Amino acid sequence: MKKVIFYGISASAAEIYADILEQMGIEMIMIGDDVLSKRFKQVLNMQESSSEIHEKYDSSYLLMDGLSKEEIMIMSESFEGADVPFGGIMVSATQTNREWTLEMIFEEAKQEAKIMEQMYQLQMMIESTNGMDLNQLEPNHAAILKRALMDSYLMLMREEYTYEQISAQARILEEALKGTEHLKRKENNHE
Repeated sequence: MKKVIFYGISASAAEIYADILEQMGIEMIMIGDDVLSKRFKQVLNMQESSSEIHEKYDSSYLLMDGLSKEEIMIMSESFEGADVPFGGIMVSATQTNREWTLEMIFEEAKQEAKIMEQMYQLQMMIESTNGMDLNQLEPNHAAILKRALMDSYLMLMREEYTYEQISAQARILEEALKGTEHLKRKENNHE
């Protein structure tokens, strides 16, 4: 059975999503704060939407069960095509998280989203140095920047790190990048 569960979306978006999902043969329900202490597998068995009240979490959530990657992509593209892209956090059901309460899932997903955002920022900072001539920096500054870039790159290659670790690395790289703006300007002037 293919099912999606929304938390924290507007009634107008829910209406549009329901039409799209019905055409795709995917069951949809809405949940509120009243079911956050239930296990994911219990909520998956619910047939009716629960409370409309969703005040505990600022983010909206989309919990999915039984959808393939292709179906998730089609669903997301359909939402965008209808001018109501889903901007919240998406979570797929797994053997493990089915046993968790929704609160546990939401907290875990929120933390993962923060890490992904920080990873993206770190990646953008690394990419901002593409084409820079680091030899134009004072040797000590160039060495510090090269080290910060390498450490940042290696961190992104690792599979596991905490939000604190990646945030600290982003701060180190940001500090090392100070004073390189003139290199970017020269680079842009040559284009």
